[in-house]
Amino acid sequence: MKKVTVRVEDYVYDRLFLVAKENSTSTNKVINAVVEKYINEPKEINYLKELNDKLQIIIDYLEKISKRQYKHFKLSQQHFANFGYLSNADISEDKCLNEILNNKDNFNE
Repeated sequence: MKKVTVRVEDYVYDRLFLVAKENSTSTNKVINAVVEKYINEPKEINYLKELNDKLQIIIDYLEKISKRQYKHFKLSQQHFANFGYLSNADISEDKCLNEILNNKDNFNE
């Protein structure tokens, strides 16, 4: 067994002493138990990273949905503008619609 010196504030020491007294043990054993528990639980760190990665994926999907909704809105506006006009009946010749559909804003990525 190795020896380590730990410096703590007075109030922390008082709390450690009370815990040790309640459990009928020494403060060294309490500190050892706390450190051991902390070292043996690295899963929380991995869990937080995994949670962060999943949240980032959700944020990316929300951004894609937002862009697609905007494109749908623009298409709906164009459809409303073209509704009832025979000159815009041919979709391939509709300049505004082609501009929206061929826009280089990467909505579908």
